[in-house]
This record gives sequence, C-alpha cells and structure tokens, in this order.
Amino acid sequence: MRLNCAQAGKLLRLNSGQSLPRSQIPKDILALLQGANAVQLEKSGPSYVVRGVPYKVAEFAAQQWGITDLQRYAEATPDNRSRELFTEIAQDSKALPNQPFDGIFIRSFNNCFLGNQPLHTTPQGAALLVTKDELPKLRIDATHLVAVENARCVWSWERARRYFPQVETLNHALVLRWHWGKKWRDWLQNWEGQLLYFPDYDPAGMRIFITEILPQRPTAQLLIPQNLQHLLEQSENRELFLKQEAYLPGLIDHPAVGEVCQWIRQSRKVVEQEALLI
Repeated sequence: MRLNCAQAGKLLRLNSGQSLPRSQIPKDILALLQGANAVQLEKSGPSYVVRGVPYKVAEFAAQQWGITDLQRYAEATPDNRSRELFTEIAQDSKALPNQPFDGIFIRSFNNCFLGNQPLHTTPQGAALLVTKDELPKLRIDATHLVAVENARCVWSWERARRYFPQVETLNHALVLRWHWGKKWRDWLQNWEGQLLYFPDYDPAGMRIFITEILPQRPTAQLLIPQNLQHLLEQSENRELFLKQEAYLPGLIDHPAVGEVCQWIRQSRKVVEQEALLI
C-alpha cells in the first residue's frame, strides 16, 4: 500500500499533534496508526476525531513506508517530484508515479540553445527532450513558437506545415503541448516571442486553447489552416463531433475560436490534427 501526497499531508498534521475527523483517514491507514499507538480517538459530538501523538506519526511513517522526511514527501507534487527525490526521502524511487519524460519535447530549426550549446536542426521523425531541470538554460531565438497538441504532428511537422503557408516564412520552433509543468509555464511567461497553438479542430481542442493556453499566454494565436472550412466539409469524423457537441455553446467569446466553432457547427464534423498528415 502506497501513501499518496494528500495522505502524507494529513499525517504531517497529525504528527504535530493536531486532530482530523476520523472520516478523513482511510480505514486501513487508521488501523495501522492505532496499532502503532501513533494516534488516539477522541469523542467529538456524535462522531470521533483522530489526534496524532507528536512525532510518533513520523516515526511510524518511517517504519511502515521508509519515509524519512514526511514534509518533503507531502510536498512532492508532479511538478517537483523525481525518482532521485523519492530515493532520498523514501528509499524507493517508485514510491509515487513519476512522469517518465519530465520536461518538454521541442524541435529546433537552428534557433534553439541549451546554455551556449546550439541544438541545431532536429530532423523529421525526432524531437529533443529538455528536462525540467534544464529549462532555465533553454533559449529559443525563434520569433514564433508553435505549440502542437499531438506528438505525431511534432515528429512529422513537415507534412502538416503545407496547410499553413502563413508559417512558411516565419522563424519558428515547435513544442509538444504535453505535461506543461510549472517550470515550463514560468519559462513561457518570460519568453518574448509569439506563441501559435496548433490544435485539434474540434470542441475539445478549442476548449484547451481557452482554458489551458490563453491563461498562460494571453497573446497566443490559434493556428488555423487556410482551407479549414473545406477540410471540415470533406471530413468523415461526425462521431467525435456528436460526442463533443455540448462543448460548443460557451466557446465563442474569442474571435478565432468563435469562427472555428461556427464552421464546426455548420459542418457537424471535426478535423483532428493528425488528419493533416494524410
């Protein structure tokens, strides 16, 4: 049985002598704590609270799960956790799930640097992983950064790019929109270029742009194929439209999103970005 971060946070409070409603402690964990005499049950109205014995809870966590630093374990969010951290504080690199590729995937076209080292041109079919610890060293000298929703369109951007003649003459790089943690969001907020978002042309794709891209980059622009209306009319993907149709009504405040949503509604079809690779 693994202890998650939220549960560790509750144990941290108990370790300081605080009390919590009994309902907030999972029964199996409570039974273990009681067996170790690390907590006491106290009557509180019609129910009970669990009060921790100071320092005993941390001792129990060390014995039961090998956690030597309960506070750091409780604070190990997906943005700051690593296998090295868990090896240090829990003697188990797999104590909690970690992102296997913790950082961002980019494609450089002779315009990206890591420190003073150029990343040169990333060939088609490949991308470069910049880990979150290396992000402060990343420098993108491109004037435009294209955030791509799906991995295949990063690897095969050359095949999709023909739908965007407006990008052909731009000095641009690519980034996969996947696991954008706090360090990447901080980096992006300080970058001075123009962010273009290459979505799926469906209600969910428009929703991601509104709720996840614009809050991080209010000046971001939606990348739209010049012939999107025709692509929607020719699309055979009506089933996905029907699944996502309910998302459409609230997505018309942004001019570009409103235009795309109007075309989607008229055609009652969608175009996923991988379709541009065919």
